[in-house]
Amino acid sequence: MMKELEQYSKEIFINKGQVIYQTGDPINSVYFLNKGLIKLAEDGEDGQPVTIVLLQEGEMFGFLDRLNNYSEHTQYAVALTDSSLLAYPIDVVLKHLDKLSAIERALFFSLVRQLAETKQLVYVHSKMTVPERISWFLIKLAKMENGIATISMPLTHEEISYMVGCSRQKVTTYLSKWKKEGTIQYDRGFIQLIDVDKLH
Repeated sequence: MMKELEQYSKEIFINKGQVIYQTGDPINSVYFLNKGLIKLAEDGEDGQPVTIVLLQEGEMFGFLDRLNNYSEHTQYAVALTDSSLLAYPIDVVLKHLDKLSAIERALFFSLVRQLAETKQLVYVHSKMTVPERISWFLIKLAKMENGIATISMPLTHEEISYMVGCSRQKVTTYLSKWKKEGTIQYDRGFIQLIDVDKLH
């Protein structure tokens, strides 16, 4: 694909500290990093920047938001060193993706989904408090069943603690607190979120 796209590429030289694209900019290009170091970051709700990933030579970036149905960047890219990039029109790249086989497309979009999940986890772990992380995780897993958000899978407190990055005791403390308050109901094999708005 890279060889076929070569005719559409445009070489760009970026100085250290220069912004490649800002949050809110339209997504027009996919970038290939020839040389240098690029940081992808976003601003948290408190206004503080959160670094999502550091990109090194040979990596592509700038397309994930588009594949997740955004027309504008939800993060920004800045050069940490003098860098050399190749820019490809996003629409041309997307047309080439259509040429992939069904299995290749399934694999590709599975990787895209996993990358998006990883990005979200970075933000959750760096900016949220422990109860906020636990409630985020529960809401994320819940599906509506008979009008109630329900997690119908056997999840131990230890497994939840691994996912949200805290001790098992913290998970037990908050789940017990929310159960006592009537915010959730849980038993082996299921958790019901009775009042999602009160989860915090």
